[in-house]
Amino acid sequence: MKINKRAIVPVMLTLAAMLAGFYSIVLSSSEQFVMAAKFIMLSMILDGLDGVMARLLKGTSSFGAELDTFVDMTSFGLAPALLAYHSVLYQFGLWGHVLASFMVLSGASRLSRFRIVDPDRGQKGFLGLPITCAGGWVTLMVFLAHSGVPEEWGWDWFTLQAGPFAIFVWASAATLLVLQVSHVRYAKMTKHPLVFLPGVALVMLLFTEIHVAAIAALLLCAFGFYFGLLSPFSRRRAAPATGDKPDVKPAMLS
Repeated sequence: MKINKRAIVPVMLTLAAMLAGFYSIVLSSSEQFVMAAKFIMLSMILDGLDGVMARLLKGTSSFGAELDTFVDMTSFGLAPALLAYHSVLYQFGLWGHVLASFMVLSGASRLSRFRIVDPDRGQKGFLGLPITCAGGWVTLMVFLAHSGVPEEWGWDWFTLQAGPFAIFVWASAATLLVLQVSHVRYAKMTKHPLVFLPGVALVMLLFTEIHVAAIAALLLCAFGFYFGLLSPFSRRRAAPATGDKPDVKPAMLS
């Protein structure tokens, strides 16, 4: 089996994204929620960089494309669901189980349909909300709630356990999960450097001083809210192409 050297870097980034998602699950299990949230967001950046590097190095591969699907399910389906459940949702009894389960099932359904109907793998837009948006929204809200910064700022209303703000957060999360399996069309905004590069910078700021990290998280939340709930209805989006499975050159395996 030949290994194309041009595909090694993208695949290594994909594997690093997988490990970041896995260690987020480990950290959530040990109640280290802030760090678990950071690892999910780190996985999101690595997941974006692998595609960028694959195109730059001409190292796209069917192996890498399939591996990326497993990363998405681990890092943006399972990891956010476990983070939300261990940090907050377990307090809601049956409804907490339902919402956490919905996060997993919606993500799996969205990714399965994506593999079947999108031959361009999102390069021309998405049918249904990308899994990263709902997972990122929940992740960042948990990060903010457990960072301690809202209390320092006097934001007594910022709680995910009860009250109007909690209802807003979880209702928004549920809406995003429905949009994942909807036929609403979304543009691939993250392919533009003016969106992707600031996003990378903001995620990196999550690993700095906690007050700076909290501001970065708020900005990322604002973008996620706009992209997930407002952008598809603000203007007409081109429909993603549908058809057979992606026509990708197997550069990694030949």
